[in-house]
Amino acid sequence: MKLQSLRRDLWWKAFQWSARLNRPGLAAWLLDRAIEGAGGSAVSDGEPANILVLDKPGMSEDARAAFDGDPRFRLFVLDTVGIKAFKAMVSAFLPPEVDDNNYVNDTPAAVAGRAAYRAFMARTWAALAGRRRIDAVLTGNYAYYAERELQAVLEARGTPFIALHKENLKSEGRGAFFIDIYRNRRGPFAGRRILVYNAIEREVQIAAGIAAAESVTVTGMPRLDRMHAWRRLAATARPAPSRRPRALFFSFTEKTGLPFLPRKDMAGVAGNAEALGDGRDGLAWRGLTRLFHDAAVALARAAPDIDVVIKSKADPRSRGVLPNQAAGSGALPANLSIISGGDPMTLITGSDAVTGFISTALFEALAAGKPVVVPRFAEAADRAM
Repeated sequence: MKLQSLRRDLWWKAFQWSARLNRPGLAAWLLDRAIEGAGGSAVSDGEPANILVLDKPGMSEDARAAFDGDPRFRLFVLDTVGIKAFKAMVSAFLPPEVDDNNYVNDTPAAVAGRAAYRAFMARTWAALAGRRRIDAVLTGNYAYYAERELQAVLEARGTPFIALHKENLKSEGRGAFFIDIYRNRRGPFAGRRILVYNAIEREVQIAAGIAAAESVTVTGMPRLDRMHAWRRLAATARPAPSRRPRALFFSFTEKTGLPFLPRKDMAGVAGNAEALGDGRDGLAWRGLTRLFHDAAVALARAAPDIDVVIKSKADPRSRGVLPNQAAGSGALPANLSIISGGDPMTLITGSDAVTGFISTALFEALAAGKPVVVPRFAEAADRAM
């Protein structure tokens, strides 16, 4: 863990200083070293297109499901979690209060910072193009603040910047909330196309004016394909060696799926969450979160012959739920494990039942043919919620 942290810090400092010293050639050299191959198919009649994936959990699985095995494309990956290249570089230009949910910001410092960062990225990408050919760039959300000026730079070069949008679970209330956030806080998309899982997300983005209707395409959820393929193969495969039964709990927070404005650490907002200033600030799944995690612990204690796994996302807010919730009633049983981050496919396919709340992982479990249990108690049974 310390080695990973040291690696992240070194990469951060290297990219940040390349920007502070106005050295686009150095930034391009660093990017070239940070980009890794992610497979690559046999060359077809023509040279395959080189696709750079700005990698995040969920994004890489969707990209591989869409492109791996297709000889027309060759995938490359920039790990934007372990190597925060663009966030490090943009920190040299933008004031610290600018982030995903405050990009529409007309202060002189923000306006000048965006222009300077765009100019620096234009020179950096031109230098990178001299080192390697990149025919398109894929990211997981159109609104990542450190990539916003890169969208415009690539579009000006004729290189498609495509958002394969991951966050697509929106109720009617959340849809109205995000129309406002997209329009007034995140601003319009400057890239080529946005790919979304469903028509709900498409309608929200069009209503917010972030992209023209012809630039937002419903593709479904690409990584579901591998789950359907696994289910079909498992139905015809020989029985697997016996193993201990496993119940998989996908953790969530008190604010999962509710109106919420997270802000980055450096934005100077108390608790890293901006107050909405209305009754929605008080909405939370307090009882549901506590009882859900209590149920995982109770199940492990009541059934020592099965394994219980609680899986959270990798971000600090999600990870922070687990020590308080799962361990709230004393020492954890030996057959209970808590993990965070990573591709959930192996966990899902190796489980006998899956539970969670407002998560695309539940759709993956359904596609794999697993029994899925959704909690409907505490606040989840409240019609208003």
